[in-house]
Amino acid sequence: MFNAATKTIAGVMLAALVACSGDNEKKLAQALYDQAEEAIDAAHYSTAVMLIDSLKTTYPRQIDIRRRALHLTARAGEGLALQRLQSADSLLAAITAESEAMKDQIKQVDNPVEKYYVAASAKPAEFIGSDGLQARLSPDGQLYIISSLGSRKVKSTAVAVESTGERAETSSVAHDGERNDRSMCAEVITFMGVECDSLANFIAAHAADPITLTFMGEKNYSMTLPKSQAEEIAVVTRYATLLRRGRAAVVEKEKQQRILDTARSQAARTFTEEAPAE
Repeated sequence: MFNAATKTIAGVMLAALVACSGDNEKKLAQALYDQAEEAIDAAHYSTAVMLIDSLKTTYPRQIDIRRRALHLTARAGEGLALQRLQSADSLLAAITAESEAMKDQIKQVDNPVEKYYVAASAKPAEFIGSDGLQARLSPDGQLYIISSLGSRKVKSTAVAVESTGERAETSSVAHDGERNDRSMCAEVITFMGVECDSLANFIAAHAADPITLTFMGEKNYSMTLPKSQAEEIAVVTRYATLLRRGRAAVVEKEKQQRILDTARSQAARTFTEEAPAE
């Protein structure tokens, strides 16, 4: 049975300790080649790459063996890409299944400007003018947080949350009549992307705990974040995270497929060029 670690160490030590030429050098180079081939057959592709690299750097004069090793390099690359493609495919399948399982917890809101998504239990039409936070998803899956303060005026520009001795807060959004609007009998701020990621993740992690919400502006106002809002933010945040991970998994799968296709092409080409070992 092939022992990858033992044979790798033995091969590298052999290459490093012996400075020789002629037939002896050729035999040592061939030994590394054989070990690399055995590693590939045992699906130890990273070990094979290490052995081939050692062969190339230690025995630069063994042109024929190094040329034949090009095919082993392509085979090892093909094996690595296939393993990574399978891992990416499995991850994507798991993320897709988890996302599908959460679909009943999310609903679409047909806003005249742009549709968006909220937790199924959320009531966006009733939210503006109340006090609290609401998480939303844009059509392309980007998370944003809306803060609404209708009970008083503090000229808020940011919000913070605290729970179990820890704290997170948004970036500050200056009053501009758009993302920070005070014209609807309430102070309504839209926090987007990195402005609210840490706050959303904090709430998701502490949804089962009491959370204090503070509106920060010329004055501060603190209240207990309603548990229903915390749970809704947690749902939307988890779903947004799944969408983000899903997109990354798709990109990784496509990348590994391209690498695999290239490696297979190289393996086929170098195989036709490979000369038999002497």
